[in-house]
Amino acid sequence: MRGLGKGEWDVASSAFDNVLAWSGRDGAEIIAIAQVSNRNLLPLLVRPEIQSWEDLRGKKLAADAVDTAYALVLRRILLAHGLDLKRRDYELVAVGATGQRLDSMKRGETFAAILNAPWDSEAAAAGMKRFADHREVLPDYPGGVLAVAREWGESHRDRVVGYLKAWLDTLRWARDPINREQAIDLLFAEQKMSREQAAARLTHLPQDGSFNLAGLQSALDLRVDLGLTPPLGPVLTRYYIRDYYHAASQR
Repeated sequence: MRGLGKGEWDVASSAFDNVLAWSGRDGAEIIAIAQVSNRNLLPLLVRPEIQSWEDLRGKKLAADAVDTAYALVLRRILLAHGLDLKRRDYELVAVGATGQRLDSMKRGETFAAILNAPWDSEAAAAGMKRFADHREVLPDYPGGVLAVAREWGESHRDRVVGYLKAWLDTLRWARDPINREQAIDLLFAEQKMSREQAAARLTHLPQDGSFNLAGLQSALDLRVDLGLTPPLGPVLTRYYIRDYYHAASQR
């Protein structure tokens, strides 16, 4: 996200919460331009010795970054079970992406984490247990989005619209039942996941790439509720734009 703001990248695919957290942080405004997944299941998994929520008290829990995205979902789930980071009931440790979080748990350095597919299956095979998932407390939490720096997008409008047009063509191809097996083959080869996981991934594709605004709002509300209001404030319309998507859809 920092590279996107600095102009090192043109487009990023990321959780919408990262758009909220990074827009305006280093000067550049970052905006979402399309929704790339309909939903992401975000399960909370724990080490084998954890038998209850109370067993997590005083423990170190793995996160990507302690103040963005899945770490906030983790905090909200734990709040529902009486554990509050503000009271120091547990410690969040920034260890990195999903695979790194799982490795940290395997080594016994941390005791719980949000582990989405395909790492959740690997975690279960290693003896980790699923305690909950985000649907318990955040049923509308959105899937990923495509994002650009606002200034870059305004000065490269044709490129952004052309990119989205190509992406929408690909989305329609991937959603067509005729192409299902070929799409699974591609995911199996490129993402190193099982065919079952690849098939499940296809079900996360959005219908058409348009925003689920209720979902985006839930991510913003979560951040505000946890005292982490984004740098550009609590108004949702600051963080997305539908103009590029509409232009690409009409071509």
